[in-house]
Amino acid sequence: MDFKLFFTGFGFLIVAYLMHRIIRNEEPSSEKANWEGLSLTSYIGLWGSIIMCAMVGVVFIFQSLPAQI
Repeated sequence: MDFKLFFTGFGFLIVAYLMHRIIRNEEPSSEKANWEGLSLTSYIGLWGSIIMCAMVGVVFIFQSLPAQI
């Protein structure tokens, strides 16, 4: 088992979780929200970053496992 890849993947999953906690209750700026909050571009970019971090974390964890599994 490659622990360097495992902990790197685990780190990516932690970053994705923390980013999710930050954006969880946010809404993009709109007329309904009185134009306060994140712009739509930033909102979509953050969700894309969360998804990418989660995917990279899972891939690194799977790559860290021994080849016999």
